Amino acid sequence: MTVFGHGTFLILLYLDKFLTGILHYVTAETKFKLSNLEIKLDKSQPQKPVDHWKEKQEALLKWKASFQNQTKNNLTSWGYNPKANATPCNIWTGISCNAAGIVNMINLTNSGIQGTLYEFTFLSFPNLEYVDLSLNQLFGAIPPQITSLSKLIYLDLSYNQFSGKIPPEIGLLNNLQLLHLNENQLNGSIPREIGQLKFLNELALQTNNLQGAIPPSFGNLKHLTTIYLYNNQLSGSLPSEIGNLKSLVELCIDNNNLSGPIPSSLGDLTNLTLLYLFKNNLSGTIPKEIGNLKSIVDLELSQNQLNGSIPTSLGDLSNLEKLFLSANKLSGSIPQEMENLMKLTVLQLDTNNFSGYLPQNIFQGGSLENFTAHTNHLIGPIPKSLKTCKSLVRVRLEGNQLTGNISEDFGDYPNLQFIDLSHNNLHGEISQLWGQCPQLATLRIAGNNLTGRIPPEISHATQIHELDLSSNSLVGVIPKDFGRLTSLVN
Repeated sequence: MTVFGHGTFLILLYLDKFLTGILHYVTAETKFKLSNLEIKLDKSQPQKPVDHWKEKQEALLKWKASFQNQTKNNLTSWGYNPKANATPCNIWTGISCNAAGIVNMINLTNSGIQGTLYEFTFLSFPNLEYVDLSLNQLFGAIPPQITSLSKLIYLDLSYNQFSGKIPPEIGLLNNLQLLHLNENQLNGSIPREIGQLKFLNELALQTNNLQGAIPPSFGNLKHLTTIYLYNNQLSGSLPSEIGNLKSLVELCIDNNNLSGPIPSSLGDLTNLTLLYLFKNNLSGTIPKEIGNLKSIVDLELSQNQLNGSIPTSLGDLSNLEKLFLSANKLSGSIPQEMENLMKLTVLQLDTNNFSGYLPQNIFQGGSLENFTAHTNHLIGPIPKSLKTCKSLVRVRLEGNQLTGNISEDFGDYPNLQFIDLSHNNLHGEISQLWGQCPQLATLRIAGNNLTGRIPPEISHATQIHELDLSSNSLVGVIPKDFGRLTSLVN
């Protein structure tokens, strides 16, 4: 019999209580893990990978087995490995893991996959943060079980053939920062639950068959920088709540069926660089608050039912490079303040009801390449600044009542490819300078009051394939040098 002293007995007693406490803690922690299915791995005691990886491999292989093109995808590295330490991490194409060996990324973009998500076991991958399945041939519905991926930050299912509705459960992915569902065949309305994705930075739903209104709940997405909803069948008005999105940089809702006015609240989007609302049924006037968009570079409002005049505040958009206002019902004169837009490369004002004079210095920035003001009721002289604007590539002024001497108002343009001055009240003789435009392909000056002869020097512009000088008062014969215009078809 071994006899212990009193001190030794106390030490053993404390040691027994200490070990009992540890056992109780471990048991409690195990119960917590089971009840919560998955928690972060203890860095000091990594999870044993055997059962973990067996489950992941089986889940991925089950999904792969459902593909219709087993031999024509890029997943040849996906195969079951019975070894205890075998993991798909960085070995299987498109599968990546975090430092603890947990699958947190699936990137299978452009992998030749033809199939559905019906056999994908979402519950097996609760730690996924990044999923990119874009540029494949995935079809069928987006399963609502996708909400099992509660840690998802990045979800890109674009450029596939997904159909059906966007599941409203997608609003439960409250860590999501990027959602790309564009270029599919999705239909139905946009779920208002998307407005719950408070960390969302990018939302791309363009080029689907989405219908109905834009949810006002979008106004809650304060971190959004881009909204792409174009090429759908969206209707109703543009929610004024979009003006809450102060971080927004690009807003593209073109080619839909939106109606009603442009909300003045859009003027609060001071970080906006691109605003596309063209090809809708928007009506009313252009809000003067649009002049507050100091960062705007590209503003496109063409092909709507907008009326009234151009607000003079647009002249404050000092960074504007492209302005499209064509094919509306705009009227009044073109504001002289437009001369302040020194960075303009494209200005399209055609097919409206504008009257009055063109601003004389509208070309003074020297960057304008594309200028269209045709099919209006403009009068007065050709702007003096046009003569020296060497950047011009395309000019359309036909169908107005513009006046001036055509031999004095135009210069030589090294980049000019297309110019139409037809059906105005221009006079004078055709300048030989047109022959010094080496890129010129189309020259139309029909239906004016031109006199004199056709200068043979025009034949130096050897790229011309369309030349229309009809319905004028020209005399003489067609120059024989025109025989060198081998591209001329009309």
